Amino acid sequence: MKAHFLKFCGLLLLSVVILLVTLGAGCAGEPPAKPTVMIAENDWTSQLILVEIIDQITTQQLGYPTSRVGLSASLTWPAMEKGEVDLAPEIWLPGRQLEIQPFLDRGKVELAGEIFPGGAGWIIPRYVVEGDSARGIEPMAPGLKSILDLKEYWQIFENPENPGKGELVGGSPGWVDDVMDRSMILGYELPLWRSNQTEAIMMARMVAADKKGKPLLMYLWWPHWLLAEVDVIVLEEPDPWVEGAFSDEEAEPVKSGHPMYHVNKVVATVLEEKAPDVYQLMQNMVLSEQEVNTLMLRVDVNEEEIPVVAADWISQNQANIDQWLK
Repeated sequence: MKAHFLKFCGLLLLSVVILLVTLGAGCAGEPPAKPTVMIAENDWTSQLILVEIIDQITTQQLGYPTSRVGLSASLTWPAMEKGEVDLAPEIWLPGRQLEIQPFLDRGKVELAGEIFPGGAGWIIPRYVVEGDSARGIEPMAPGLKSILDLKEYWQIFENPENPGKGELVGGSPGWVDDVMDRSMILGYELPLWRSNQTEAIMMARMVAADKKGKPLLMYLWWPHWLLAEVDVIVLEEPDPWVEGAFSDEEAEPVKSGHPMYHVNKVVATVLEEKAPDVYQLMQNMVLSEQEVNTLMLRVDVNEEEIPVVAADWISQNQANIDQWLK
């Protein structure tokens, strides 16, 4: 009886050993869990759309868990340096160059190339210059190509609120373009005044002017959904942008154009080792200005949900995504 008991115990022990070895072998064959990719999420539309596109590609096609970290733009770079954020799809340069440069210099943060081109300038509806025969609109300022031509055509932009000058519709006081535009008006001696509006009022005025076939002169930055909604002309500027030419506080005569922006992706340098395929995605990902304009139109005007818009864009651009991931 004792021999049978010992034999039973031996077989039981052998079975347990075999089971443990088998389980150990199975666990050893499983790939290690992928680390969580932390994505900075700011509060403007183009950035939110890009975050969603990157998130969906990272989770659904590369298999990484993700976490979004809500931050203001200026707090993104110190968080990235501390290891709290892995990537951010947008920084507008040269506007934020001084802000990010110390983090680039210390080597824990790096630029990952341009995500889309950006810019700023003064726009008018195309029919102001070319007319629109389909709507019975005659050209109002056929020679208007440059901001200097506003010396001749300012009258069509006159607003009774400030008679004797043409109105340049601009953003809220304190925006970087406020001092810049008023400095350009002084520098080129243009018979204009700049009104200050919220972005919502700016866009509403341009859409209303377009529907009525009326003239309007407005400052705009891009990408922007308005450029997918209204056919506009960007007025030429006689001089390129001069770095450091504009005061931060008060308008003074300056002859300079608006800056053309380089909108860059930013990554923590550790991302290359932590998630090399996500790092590769960030290095290669690029959209056109028109794509971003259209995506923003769908979200800001058509009120479509960002995840739906992002998923739709991904489904239509998988061939490009495949190239980014190579």
